[in-house]
Amino acid sequence: MIFLSASVPQPDREFFGTENVYAIKEAVISFVRVCAEKRLPFYFGGHPAITPLVWNVAKNYYGDKEPAIKIYQSRFFGERIPKEVEHFKDVHMIDAVDNNKSESVNRMRRVMFEENPTDCAVFIGGMDGVVVEAHMIRDMYPDARFLPIFSTGGAAKAIYDEFQINDERLKESYAFYELFREVL
Repeated sequence: MIFLSASVPQPDREFFGTENVYAIKEAVISFVRVCAEKRLPFYFGGHPAITPLVWNVAKNYYGDKEPAIKIYQSRFFGERIPKEVEHFKDVHMIDAVDNNKSESVNRMRRVMFEENPTDCAVFIGGMDGVVVEAHMIRDMYPDARFLPIFSTGGAAKAIYDEFQINDERLKESYAFYELFREVL
C-alpha cells in the first residue's frame, strides 16, 4: 500500500515561502495518474487543498472503474471537509476527540496508519503535519520506502534532508509523471 502525504503551505504557517505550488499540483496530478494507470492502491488524509485535485484526476483516469483510493477524514472538521470527499467510495470518517483539533487529527492518523500496512510513502510539498506523518510512518513501518519530492519544497524538502534520502531523481526532477512511473 502507498501513502500520499501532501499539502500546500499557507501564509503564516510553517514552510510557507519554501514551496513550489505549481510543482506540488503537478506532482499530485502525476502521482494519481501513474497510480491509476498501474492500478496501484493508495490512501491519504484528505487535505482540503489536495482532495479536489486527487478527485479530478481520479475521475478522468479511472473511468468507470472504482479508484483504488482510500481517503481518511476527521469528523472534527465537519462542514469544512471538501465536498469532493462524497465522490470517493472508500471513505473512512474518524470520530473527533472532544473539541480538540490536534488530538482529532492524531487519532485519524493513527487509525489510518494502523489500517494500512505501508510499503511506500510519498511526500509532496506540505506543512508540519507532513513531517509528523513521516515520523509516524517511519516508526510503524521502518522498511517503507520514502519518496519525498524535494523539488516541491515545503515539508517534503525537510523530510528529504532529515531522513538523509540520497536520490537525485527526487531532488532534481520536475518531470513528475516519468519520475513516478519509474519509482512506483
